[in-house]
Amino acid sequence: MHLHFKLVFFSLILCTVTTSLPLYGNILSDNGLPGNDYSDHQQTGERLRSLVDTYPELSALTTLATTQGGKQIRLLTIGAGNTDIRPAIAVVGGISGNHLLGSELAVQFAENLLAMSDQNRIRQLLDSVTFYVFPEMSPDARGQYFSSLRYERLYNNNIIVSHRDPDSGAPPFMDLNQDGMITMMRIKDPTGLWIKHPDDERIMVMARKEKGEQGKYRLYREGVRAGKQGCFNAPDKRGVVFDRNFTFKYPAFQPGAGPHAVSEAETRAIADFLFQSGNVFAVITFGEANNLSEPLKYNEAAASARIHTGWKNDDIKINEMVSNLYQDHLENNLPAPAAGQDGDFFQWAYFHCGRFSFSTQGWTVPETDAERPDPYKSEALRLLRWAEANDIPEVFVPWEPVDHPDFPDQLVEVGGIKPFALNNPPYHMVDSIASIHTNFIIDLAAMRPVVCIVNIEKEKLDRDLHRITAQIINKGSFPTASRTGEILRWKQKTVIRTTLDDTQQMISGKPVEVAGVIDGRSVITRSWLIHGSGNVNIRAGAESTGFSETTVSL
Repeated sequence: MHLHFKLVFFSLILCTVTTSLPLYGNILSDNGLPGNDYSDHQQTGERLRSLVDTYPELSALTTLATTQGGKQIRLLTIGAGNTDIRPAIAVVGGISGNHLLGSELAVQFAENLLAMSDQNRIRQLLDSVTFYVFPEMSPDARGQYFSSLRYERLYNNNIIVSHRDPDSGAPPFMDLNQDGMITMMRIKDPTGLWIKHPDDERIMVMARKEKGEQGKYRLYREGVRAGKQGCFNAPDKRGVVFDRNFTFKYPAFQPGAGPHAVSEAETRAIADFLFQSGNVFAVITFGEANNLSEPLKYNEAAASARIHTGWKNDDIKINEMVSNLYQDHLENNLPAPAAGQDGDFFQWAYFHCGRFSFSTQGWTVPETDAERPDPYKSEALRLLRWAEANDIPEVFVPWEPVDHPDFPDQLVEVGGIKPFALNNPPYHMVDSIASIHTNFIIDLAAMRPVVCIVNIEKEKLDRDLHRITAQIINKGSFPTASRTGEILRWKQKTVIRTTLDDTQQMISGKPVEVAGVIDGRSVITRSWLIHGSGNVNIRAGAESTGFSETTVSL
């Protein structure tokens, strides 16, 4: 009865808490009024619709799917004229519910690009390149930041309970200190594995047994154990995680992976779109992985396997080229490199969809005290040092003792890093970060593959016999396809098509040729032997490179 009473009491407290403060407290603008914060799902939609209203000839907004939580998966298409048959870049944000910055970078890219559309350089770009912007791929999970109970969540609203127990629908956490956030709780216990960091006692780190350190605390997510439902020592794993639901190295039977690969409306929506959009040559993802601050390393065994799991060597060189461009734009503010994870979107886009795939977090907490290296490599300590060096307020909830129904005779304290603080900068920093990434994507688009027919020669060999020779050049820095894309059916190949008049006959040469990859800044030469006079039409290209067409009169 006593435990039941406490659970009911905590539930009542939870239902009455309301908070909508920005990530780092109530940021004030120059006029003293509350400043902006990250946009929720509704506000994101309003910003996108505003762009379409302002730039109707350059943008279009569509809804690809609706999540279990009733939120829309939106696509903003940017470009002039026929956007389907030109090289395209997909810009994807909000793939993780705890990465608010990713959505903001995608939306601000669209806002910045369209705001510059009156400039000649940008208008020429929009006349020749299409941008597909997916700003919010995990809207159910991301919505937890804007909820009355704030905690980092990755799963969507498709409730899946792996242990087959009935799900109550109640959250797995309890706000013990009534601050509207779920942080951590530490329990003083000689059997624990955790200790206070010797440089900052606010931070908990794992005791190093090899150094003779003895644990003194147990560390859990803030909450109570309510039967088998409110298990406080694990994150909420009831739903499906967008970045674990794709087919490449799909983590079957793992928490968050879903009942099967691409089981969710949001994953199916973007997968179907990219499979059907032959004009996309590259995907830029704002997410956990990062192959831009440092390029991937070539793994010959993985890359040459029958079912390869490593990037092809030629594609690694493209990754290096793009990484150098990224480093030039961000200079000393590079986010930390990070590998992909099983079932994620970033790797699927390359291995199973055949597109060049680049990903970055956009920002990670900078290292501010290189003279005091942290042997524990604590991200929390790095955040506190950076926040204090830059006068960033309120990233930490001070530890506060609480009465805990599961530990009645032990010291239990609640506190720690605020939710979302490790993965997202204060909102007042976002504009400058977004501006840098906008310029990076613009310069990346200028490196797109561009196929042209040049240096056409015709030679009369006999009265009615002619030889035509032409060079097909890729003027861009990107090849016409990735090496993985070359072997996948989902990536449209470069086609050279020669059409004759009815009175003509092709003696040698191919009327239709599916060409291999044309590397960046490279040329291939083709010739045809034609009998008869009249016009010969030559067309070369693909949706992802654009088409070039010319007519030769014989």
